[in-house]
Amino acid sequence: MSFETLEAATPDQIWEALRAQVRPGRPRTLPVEETIGCVLAGDAHSAQDFPPFDRAVMDGYAVRACDFERGKTRLRSVGLILTGTVPAEPLEAETCLRINTGAPIPSGADAVVMVEQSRETGDGFVELDDHPVVGQYVERQASIRRAGELLVRAGTRISAGTLAALVAGGISHVEVFSRPRVAQLSTGDELVERGAELEQGQIHDSNSVALEELIRQAGGETVMFGRCPDDPSALRASLELGLANDLLCVTGGMSKGTHDLVPRLLEELGVHWLLSGARLLPGKPLRIGHSQTGCWVLGLPGNPVSCAVCFLLFGRVVLEGLQGLPIGKPAHVAGSLEADLPPGGECPVYQPAEWSVGSDGEVCVSPLVWRGSGDPFGMAIANALLYRAAGVPAAPRGETVRFIPLDLPR
Repeated sequence: MSFETLEAATPDQIWEALRAQVRPGRPRTLPVEETIGCVLAGDAHSAQDFPPFDRAVMDGYAVRACDFERGKTRLRSVGLILTGTVPAEPLEAETCLRINTGAPIPSGADAVVMVEQSRETGDGFVELDDHPVVGQYVERQASIRRAGELLVRAGTRISAGTLAALVAGGISHVEVFSRPRVAQLSTGDELVERGAELEQGQIHDSNSVALEELIRQAGGETVMFGRCPDDPSALRASLELGLANDLLCVTGGMSKGTHDLVPRLLEELGVHWLLSGARLLPGKPLRIGHSQTGCWVLGLPGNPVSCAVCFLLFGRVVLEGLQGLPIGKPAHVAGSLEADLPPGGECPVYQPAEWSVGSDGEVCVSPLVWRGSGDPFGMAIANALLYRAAGVPAAPRGETVRFIPLDLPR
């Protein structure tokens, strides 16, 4: 794969480059019960009619509509049809069968009278206060789907509802794009395991736990490589192992400090950069590349807010593309600003925010207090990223702005 390296690219330029370059992996055929979270690689068509037989949609009595030509009718009850059973003999004139919802309509019957419109007389007969028409409370075979009809389109992520539809359509195996394997590596001498006692100059590795969940939400499967100190030999070994996956996600070591070794080491391992630095706040040191082995590389800034924002804007898009989902700019929603905002700076900004829906149905968005990219608490309650273009004037409360929803409104 060959491409020109973008430097200091805007978000729109990055999304366009990803759309042009990221391709899905090879599809594979799996039993449907193993495909939750995977994306369908091809259209799924029903293998059978649904329902597979004429069935009752009400509890009541299976009858012949022609027996009711004189209005109120008294019929002899000749049994009960349970779900999963079929009477051996056709229904005869002037008789009826008690039937439960979902049970097959017996041969000879063509309608159902609700149990609420019936009275058992105690002598084997039932009085039915109805004048049913042919097909009343009967769901015909193939009335929902015929064999061969489309059930689910390619590009659908398989949920519990999707799985139920596939099984109901008689499908046992489907072709899917597997969940991409994502190698996750945190770098930096200062990082220690969460919960460990800190010594001078150390911080807890908060990025790894956040990214693991973000990767899962985007459809990836994390292969944890833990933390690696800023040692060239150790870093190179970890990076080489990580490149054996579909995506290598590295945090830290992406800037121009004396210990920012990751870009050079990855280049030595055959990685070519699609992006080397973004015109974006937070997230300037972002890098995106592709290795000779076919692995995509996402080099994320080490600061917590930058790390999360860059993954949400671009890492998620890479993973969606690897799964055969449409690639492009994430949906931006319009909302009413709940606080004043200063003028835009030199770069586009995506800052943590909270969106909600008011009692009148109006969509509102509030910028959250955060103290820059190194503030790990700036994303704590964020369910949106508020967008500010470069150079825009100050925005007063009540102005319409755009944001990317990350979760349900509050």
